[in-house]
Amino acid sequence: MMNMEKAFFEFVYDRQQVWHNRNMLKLPAPWSKDEILQKFRFCNVYRELDGGTLAITRYLRQNFTPEEKLFNIIAYRFFNRRDTIENLFGGFLNPDTFDVKALEKRLDAQKQEGKLFSNAYLITAYAYKPDYRPHDKHVQVLFMLNDIRAKLRHIIDRLQSALPQEGIDIIVQEVPMAGPFLAGQILLDATYAGNIISYSSNDFLIVGPGAHWGLNIIYNKNLTAREADVKCRHLHALQKEGFAELKKTTGKDWNKIRWQNPAYCGGEFLSLHDVQNSLCEFRKYRRLKTGENAKKRYFTPLSLAM
Repeated sequence: MMNMEKAFFEFVYDRQQVWHNRNMLKLPAPWSKDEILQKFRFCNVYRELDGGTLAITRYLRQNFTPEEKLFNIIAYRFFNRRDTIENLFGGFLNPDTFDVKALEKRLDAQKQEGKLFSNAYLITAYAYKPDYRPHDKHVQVLFMLNDIRAKLRHIIDRLQSALPQEGIDIIVQEVPMAGPFLAGQILLDATYAGNIISYSSNDFLIVGPGAHWGLNIIYNKNLTAREADVKCRHLHALQKEGFAELKKTTGKDWNKIRWQNPAYCGGEFLSLHDVQNSLCEFRKYRRLKTGENAKKRYFTPLSLAM
């Protein structure tokens, strides 16, 4: 195993230990001996444990129709900000009573006070309805959501009759303003819903820009998109060996701090997409560790996301 592959698995362990020490052992901060993990904010290695995903999945596990769930997934992932969804949308949007004008007024007021969108990833800047407020992204998203209500059943039918990897292209085709990465996030949420699609996040892959960058660091070359896909799948398959080697050389036992959820699709190790997500965080970690210019998001112990 390559040294940088070992470094990746150790980062995954160390970041998961932060969650375990805080949430399972209920220890006071700091939850890591690593100064970078103490000082900077990183997403959880399990996507389902991050605050944003927890916010949407609490609705996905309720008795709503597939159409209602998919509509809310799309709305949530475009804004990708809990405050916007919970405070302005009331947590759950009913596609049958969706009121563009009322929401436009509410979002306009909120925009004066703070952000409406997360900066975790970018969405397209093109105007869905160019003849009305084309430069106001929140207005364009509202019009897109309004129109997509009539297509929800059609989208679900297509997803259910296609191969998992084809689901990303289907969402790109059917959801205006959604590129491949955002489509992958929507499809990931759909795997949690229980009644939209029958497959899991182990069954398809979209390597985002941050993860691709992380893979370039590990393998010390500028990988093509195809090569990045292959290398991500390789790391997913290498986990048993990687964590065994980590325990042997450092005493860090993955089995003691992993998420003990029998329903988790990854079993004892990370799912394919959680490996992908962790690669993005690894890239940030390595840049901070080596002193490169990386986006720095500080936290205090009380504000650290779950």
